[in-house]
Amino acid sequence: MNLSQAPDTTAADIPEECRDWLRHVADLLIPASATMPAAGDAGLGDGQLNVVLRARPDLIRDLVRAWSSTNELAPTEALDELQQIDLPAYHAVLLIVAGSYYTTPTVLSLLGYAGQQPRTVRIAEDIDEDLLMRVVERGPRYRQA
Repeated sequence: MNLSQAPDTTAADIPEECRDWLRHVADLLIPASATMPAAGDAGLGDGQLNVVLRARPDLIRDLVRAWSSTNELAPTEALDELQQIDLPAYHAVLLIVAGSYYTTPTVLSLLGYAGQQPRTVRIAEDIDEDLLMRVVERGPRYRQA
């Protein structure tokens, strides 16, 4: 079965060979540094790929097509080839790698980013009252629907 044309392909259907290919490509795109892991070591290809593809199932076909057409090439050559012959697949791979990397709990922790957190706003301390009063004095601005 050709997964790039299957209508109901899910993240769970991504072959292990495709995940391995993506790990190698991801390591080229986001290599390890002294303080940060490479994309492949951060969980891409494992559970983190499934997280990204559950959020963006529209990328599955492009990913599988990218892998199918370049899996015999080295990662550098694969990315060059995709950029030349299949720009949507190339962009899907870039988005999947970046999306996976920057949503990995390990990477978020190393960056010191806890994500969006609820915060209680105290009017007297967090908001300039003069700014707020100008809005109150201006009155509502909306059109009746």
